[in-house]
Amino acid sequence: MQNKYLGSLWDYVRLVLVIVVMGLLAVFVVTGDSIPWFLMSSAAIVVLSVTNYVALRESTWSRFALLMSIGMVLGFVGDLLMAGIFYITPIEILNGVMLFGLGHAVYLLGLRDRSPLLLKPESGNGGRLIVRNLLIWVVSTAAVLVLFFLTVYNPSMMELSVGMLGYGILLVTVLAFALTKWFDDYSLGFRLLICVGFAFFLFSDWLIGYHEMTNPSFLSGPWVGITYIFAQLSIHLAVLLISKNE
Repeated sequence: MQNKYLGSLWDYVRLVLVIVVMGLLAVFVVTGDSIPWFLMSSAAIVVLSVTNYVALRESTWSRFALLMSIGMVLGFVGDLLMAGIFYITPIEILNGVMLFGLGHAVYLLGLRDRSPLLLKPESGNGGRLIVRNLLIWVVSTAAVLVLFFLTVYNPSMMELSVGMLGYGILLVTVLAFALTKWFDDYSLGFRLLICVGFAFFLFSDWLIGYHEMTNPSFLSGPWVGITYIFAQLSIHLAVLLISKNE
């Protein structure tokens, strides 16, 4: 276990990082959707996620913290791609979908590390289906499918529509299994932040899809960036709260 001095040091470092993220986000809003300030906000959350892992590396939460940090790093690379800093394909939104999709897959692995998603392991067989979790996933996925076809789907951009549909199902899957953590024996702060974080992530990415595919004027300006940074910060604040209780 880490000594109290090191524990306190990491607490102060992470408090400063949270303040920095909020300050950078404020400047991003004031300067009118300035990409460099947004990217600096995202980079600061990457550093926060790494310090969370360092604080938890000797605990039973170390693998979870590592996976959440990797997910954030992939998200930051996605931010760079969406900003046009470099490219994988000529289509910025497709680049973002690929990297954010990888990030969400890693986040899902992190959630699975803490408790089962759909199957509860039992000795002697493959596991028992967790009906409650299945219902949460089915209802959440159905809601996103309705939202997608009503607001995002564009038949004139079929390939991109299909890609965004697959990404949306992955994203709502992560949200659904974050919601299942509400029934686990974790602190209220952790459960609230992890659920709110992934809910805002879904909302932020829906805004991107709605802008790109059907209605560029809806909630234009810094709203995508604000909701995204708030989402990522909430997720990693949840990890921070766990580390303070370890």
